[in-house]
Amino acid sequence: DSTSMVHRAPNGQASMVSLPRDSYLEIPGYGYNKLNAAFSLGGPKLLVETVELNTGVKVDHYVQIGMVGVTDIVDALGGVELCWDYDVNDELSGMQWTAGCHESDGAEALAFSRMRYSDPLGDVGRQMRQRQVMGAVVDEALTPSVLLNPVKQLQLSDAAASTLTVGNN
Repeated sequence: DSTSMVHRAPNGQASMVSLPRDSYLEIPGYGYNKLNAAFSLGGPKLLVETVELNTGVKVDHYVQIGMVGVTDIVDALGGVELCWDYDVNDELSGMQWTAGCHESDGAEALAFSRMRYSDPLGDVGRQMRQRQVMGAVVDEALTPSVLLNPVKQLQLSDAAASTLTVGNN
């Protein structure tokens, strides 16, 4: 549903770039199609090959998370703060939002990540929100209230272990 690349510079600074799912590009062995078709046709291996072919960037590792995983991880953290600048009532994603910043549980974070039809920016807006959710998860996971709390650490570890697939390329 979403593909992002994260690069960690030698100084430790990380940057994240969303790769539009509807980008029409070459998929090795399949000709041209949308980026999201690469995963459907050949799983993470073909998606990584497609990204490498079309960007010229070597992918060392990948992390795959299902949509339910977003809910589980955010809930294990006790929620994350998310911000959006306008009201939304989107039946397709379930996003009900009043402009501003809110502490969001897993279900709200998932709806926030998925909404695109009520967004004037469509998939671009969705990518922005997905990056915001990922950043908020990392920020919250690195807070003392999580790092120093063995119960939260266990909940987060359990949620991550049951929802994340990690691979080397």
